[in-house]
Amino acid sequence: MEKTINISKTIFSDMSDQECCATTFVTPRTKREISTQVKKDFLSSGADRNDNSGTPSARADMPVYKLHKTSGIARIFDAIPKIIRETGFNIFEYDKVFSDEATKKLIREGNTIGCFYIESPGMRSLLKRTLCDNFELLTAVSSVIRPGVAESGMMKEFIERHKDPKRRKYLLPEMEKYLGETYGVMIYQEDVIKVAHHIVGLTLEEADLLRRAMSGKMRSHKAMELIVDKFFVCCKAKGYSDEVSQKLWKQIESFAGYAFCKAHSASFAVFSFQVAYLKAHYPAEFLAGVLSNSGGYYSSAVYISECRRLGIKALLPSVNESDYEYRGNDNTVRIGFMAIKDFERDSSDIITKERIKKGIFISLKDFLQRTNLSFIQAEILIKCGAMDCFNETRPALLRHLDIYFNGKKLNDNVNGNLFANEQTKLEQEATTNTQFSVEEICANEYEAFGYMVTKHPLELFENEINTTNVINSSDMQNYHNRRVKMIGWYMASKRIQTSKGEVMKFLSLEDLTGTFEAVLFPKTYQVYAEQTLSMGPYLVEGRVDVENGGNIIVERLAVLAAEKAKSITQKDRTSTGFFGDSEKPANYDEALLVSSLDNEKLVSAYLA
Repeated sequence: MEKTINISKTIFSDMSDQECCATTFVTPRTKREISTQVKKDFLSSGADRNDNSGTPSARADMPVYKLHKTSGIARIFDAIPKIIRETGFNIFEYDKVFSDEATKKLIREGNTIGCFYIESPGMRSLLKRTLCDNFELLTAVSSVIRPGVAESGMMKEFIERHKDPKRRKYLLPEMEKYLGETYGVMIYQEDVIKVAHHIVGLTLEEADLLRRAMSGKMRSHKAMELIVDKFFVCCKAKGYSDEVSQKLWKQIESFAGYAFCKAHSASFAVFSFQVAYLKAHYPAEFLAGVLSNSGGYYSSAVYISECRRLGIKALLPSVNESDYEYRGNDNTVRIGFMAIKDFERDSSDIITKERIKKGIFISLKDFLQRTNLSFIQAEILIKCGAMDCFNETRPALLRHLDIYFNGKKLNDNVNGNLFANEQTKLEQEATTNTQFSVEEICANEYEAFGYMVTKHPLELFENEINTTNVINSSDMQNYHNRRVKMIGWYMASKRIQTSKGEVMKFLSLEDLTGTFEAVLFPKTYQVYAEQTLSMGPYLVEGRVDVENGGNIIVERLAVLAAEKAKSITQKDRTSTGFFGDSEKPANYDEALLVSSLDNEKLVSAYLA
């Protein structure tokens, strides 16, 4: 297996257990030690050996950890740009990052759309519920949201114990010593080792074998049975009751296979803090970077909406301003050519190189003469607004484009020029001051980018969203536990199976003031399942649940003005892309749902 590096700054390879040893690294800011494993030949590099437990170990600073036989990169940190382009920000100024009030506020309030690992609806809700604003708590929160911890009920317990010190009770008194910082809740893989060794009495080797077995890394069922048997034998030898032993085992069994090791979680937390700092202080540059990276948890449409929410103006592509990637500056984000569907990278390079070489383009004719782009590529640019800088309407530009490529008079290649210098009568007649309607402009933007720039889709439903009985997401905190109506546009969705085997769904929606989660419990989802396959806009009615992160527990759901929505968001049928974030890959229960719908209902579901 080829050696690789992931975000946790951990080396993964095909090394055997005999080649590895337990290792403690020092965090850059707090100098706290974090345990992990490294190859034993790293010990010969001058690291300080510690052998208090009888297990080979080492202590070293991550910045000087040299990569083994890796060409071109001397150290792990050399692979990371130290200074973020265009901001001058040094991402390794940890004291500055972790103590910055704007960054802490952004994380605490869950305004983390675009931030690595902490942007999903569930994570943003967890940040708000725990009022997380420091590195240590973010490390814990990054692990507690993992499936095993959440499904065991320990995530809810962790939150409650964090908020109320009176709830911080320990199954056994001695557990406080080893799990005190997580309030007696096991949330890291190391916690399995701590409990199994210090509380139960397994040896360190047996405790780590148990951790590996719970993580699915042990193929021998017989060996697993022996460790489990040994676990309960040790519990009995310690004098623990069967009830206590079973509770200890249940916690380990339920989450260990999905939990992070602490080093992994801490590394995620470092990076999350770094990007949150960028969003807090350089929002335009940050969101341009996220968009250039083709988004994260959400589709590009959501990040364009996030620009609006932050007061950042998204600017259409321009043949005189755009680069291939998105570019942020002050309070604007200029859309790059990469966002335009079916626009070739080579065409983008031709435009930017010609612009650098000879200056900006002064007209459509000048642009075509200097770039020699095809009719189709030029048409795409005109329709999406990239030639609005020529101060002509888009219909006029499209007419002139047709003339330049098809008019006999202008195909006369005099003196090596494609066009004659005089403006012809045909050009004059084709000029018009009539512009496309707002709906047509939005439809063309949607076709080109997969999202709208000129208006948010909900702005085209003013009559519906401005009714007095519909509340905004920004006002949800004033309606806790009250029944309300809300309107939202699709962002993302997630379907899960409950402990009873029933299917429910979470719809991430946005309005013009913010975002919210529409929760459809199984009975409600069964009624409205086909409507939730639409892109919206959704009218949802239900009870507001602010305590769990700004949710509305849906009782009724409808999709508004289907024909109007289709006229705006209808894409050509050769495309598989739809507005917003694609739903997660289909699974068995979704296949069953789709197979149960007849043709008419399928059309209704997918086209609203």
